[in-house]
Amino acid sequence: MTHGADAPIEGAGLAAEAAAHGSEHAATFPPFDPTLFSSQLVWFALCFGALYLILSRLVLPKVAAVLEDRAGAIKSDLDQAAQKSAAADAARINMERAIARARADARSMIEAARAEMAAKLSAEQEQAEARLTERIGAAEAKIGAARTKALGEVGAIAESLARDIADRLAPAPKPAPRPRVAANGDVL
Repeated sequence: MTHGADAPIEGAGLAAEAAAHGSEHAATFPPFDPTLFSSQLVWFALCFGALYLILSRLVLPKVAAVLEDRAGAIKSDLDQAAQKSAAADAARINMERAIARARADARSMIEAARAEMAAKLSAEQEQAEARLTERIGAAEAKIGAARTKALGEVGAIAESLARDIADRLAPAPKPAPRPRVAANGDVL
């Protein structure tokens, strides 16, 4: 076969020669040729059998093993997830119980502190009232003593005032001064 300008002429010659020799076979597509069906069926059966044996003995067991491993892994993962979910639920329930217990303890501590503060406040209030009652009693005693003293001096003061008023209204001859005497008998 030469390359160049002679190549198309040679190609056309080969096609014409093939048409001259096999004109009866050139009209039908080879797989549809009825004279070739028996050999095609034999080769089809042999290829199918070989492919079936290769797939069933080598490939399919590996695929089945991978599928089984994957199913086992998925099942174990689901079991672990269920266990962890149950553990998480149990932990959540325990946490909620602990929080409720802590709140109850806090409430009881607050109530105890309130009661203690109320008791201290009540005791301090009673002490303050006792001190005030004592001071009031002392003040009332002082007031009573001052009142008694003032009432004792009222007579002498009234007498002295009456003399002063009488002396101003009607002056009398001046006798010798008389000493003033307090209610308790002291000379003023």
